[in-house]
Amino acid sequence: MSFRFTALLLTLLAIPSSAFSVENETTQIENGFHEFNDGHDDEGAEKWTQVIRVTQPEPRSEVSGMVTVTFSAKSMTEAAAFCWTQPDGSAASDRWGRDVNVAPEGIVLDARGNGSFRFDADAFPNGPMNVRIYAKNKAGIKDIYELQLFNKGGAVWNQGIPDNPPPAAEGMKLVFEDDFDGPLSISNDGRGATYSAHKPGGGDFSGWPFSDVLGDGKPFSRKGTWLRISARKDQDSPNGISGLIASVDADFRGTWTQAPCYLECRFTAQSAIGTWPAFWTLALGENGTDELDIVEAYGGKGKGNPNHPGYSIVTHFWGQKNQNGQPKEAFSARPEITKLGGKSYWSTTFHTYGVYVGSEQTVYYFDDIEVFRHPSGDVSKKNPHFFLINLAIGGISGWPIDLERYGNGTDMWIDYVRVYSQNPVDPDYLPDQGPKPQLATAGIGLNFQVKDQATTRLRPKDTAGHESVSQRNWNNLIGPDGALATLNDDQGETIPEMSVLWSVPEGDQAWRSRSAREWGFQHGNLALQSGFIQLGGSLEVTGIPFENYDVFVYVGAGDQGGSGSVTLRSDEADKVDPAGTYYYDLSWHDGKFKISESTDPLHLAPGNTVAFRGNSANSVQIQWNGNLKGGWTGVTGIQIVASPEPISSNEDVYQKPNE
Repeated sequence: MSFRFTALLLTLLAIPSSAFSVENETTQIENGFHEFNDGHDDEGAEKWTQVIRVTQPEPRSEVSGMVTVTFSAKSMTEAAAFCWTQPDGSAASDRWGRDVNVAPEGIVLDARGNGSFRFDADAFPNGPMNVRIYAKNKAGIKDIYELQLFNKGGAVWNQGIPDNPPPAAEGMKLVFEDDFDGPLSISNDGRGATYSAHKPGGGDFSGWPFSDVLGDGKPFSRKGTWLRISARKDQDSPNGISGLIASVDADFRGTWTQAPCYLECRFTAQSAIGTWPAFWTLALGENGTDELDIVEAYGGKGKGNPNHPGYSIVTHFWGQKNQNGQPKEAFSARPEITKLGGKSYWSTTFHTYGVYVGSEQTVYYFDDIEVFRHPSGDVSKKNPHFFLINLAIGGISGWPIDLERYGNGTDMWIDYVRVYSQNPVDPDYLPDQGPKPQLATAGIGLNFQVKDQATTRLRPKDTAGHESVSQRNWNNLIGPDGALATLNDDQGETIPEMSVLWSVPEGDQAWRSRSAREWGFQHGNLALQSGFIQLGGSLEVTGIPFENYDVFVYVGAGDQGGSGSVTLRSDEADKVDPAGTYYYDLSWHDGKFKISESTDPLHLAPGNTVAFRGNSANSVQIQWNGNLKGGWTGVTGIQIVASPEPISSNEDVYQKPNE
């Protein structure tokens, strides 16, 4: 994300002429409104203060019908209030809506600066609304208070995904959309959900940290047809919390789009000291990363705050260099949005922010209006992008945080997100970001996958297995019973004449096909260990192509752990490991595979893996018993690894030589 701005002198918000008439710069005006704007003017940051406090209604509360707003504005002598609303039928407001003075009769402040006004919420759009209270005194000191409310009544206007695709996506295919009109699908790491609640690959950057999914609207909730990301600081969260969603999970599985492509998001948020809503993408390349900050909105007015005239667009080329060897410089722009379209600020009402990534140009849009373009980065052109939406509070932006007068809370409201692509990305796409295979010979991986549970499936680029023999291109064996006659090796090459047949004793389907605990595993190993947990079962392998090989059997467990046994047999008894059966006692092994070499059921060794060494039979049968004692355990996967030569029990013999 981009950081601190250098310019603090900003632009004047255009208020509709119907709201007031100015006689001259110093005299009073008919409705008591005088030189108010959105807080971004050319008078200087020192003119802005924070004195307005609203006592009724509470910030972020629900309203309907006639609403009374009471507030104090100590040392101020004038006040006015505005809110964005639906079109009035005039041509100028048909698309954008319009700004309305919600207290056209004027607001009278008493000697202490106390005031109040009433407005009819039913005359305004349904859903999130932002009533902007302005105040100033004769010395020119000003303040703005953005009162976030949720209108339970009102007019349904400009909600949800439009019927037509955006102009910039012409000729492309819709590859993803979310209107947030159904149950949310967000998990801490994104596995098994649509979104991850943290930045994939690490690097959360908010001053109030991006939170796990805590429930009760912290930090995510759906209200009406909107996703609400709530930033809060209270007794339960003394360090504050905020929220982020990413379209891929911690293993980078999820929604990607490949250039030529177009992404857009419609949202609104509050401009207050510390708020930092954003919509952005990442494209991960072998030699660097492209970050496209489609919108970074910096809230806050006054000395030491952003005082930003619109929002920021930045394209970063992380880890990349120009031909002269210097770091590749970012492209950036700051659209003055109060001069565009409906002439409203990013906190005033909802706006749509989009980016087109092409083979030649990258183009940014605000409400379908082009606001910036630059040559597309090499990584952006070649590598798929995933998107992120967040409400950060301070953090690496460098800006201060002060949300005290808002009850240490603020909300970001997301209406929808859409993604288009000319050439949709392969569903199995995975960037080359995770662990690399360490297998030095050849291997055949068999992963037990729970039917209809994507988190237990290994994709071709997923790396999984014991650290000395980890490989890609695992074969997924789906369900408690089955046969597979088309198998691939670790290079993805088909193995002729090899087949597998597996079965689990009759019983409850849910018990025979179930998921295990994660036990500290990550990335491909987590998918390997997540399922297919079976109390007992057997697998027969025929047509093994290796002259000499070892068989690794991986086991998993439920919450309690437990012990079990695994047996390897063959009609060619002299061509398999003479030990025949190994026993294990599974507990916490810190997310690593630990081989148990116990052959005595009375002396179980800790481990979650067994290895049958020095095999040469063409066909073998593997059987297991997962409930010798303790909780339930079972086999999650089997790996057949070619031996370079007759081997010992040393676990490291498969590691690649130092390069």
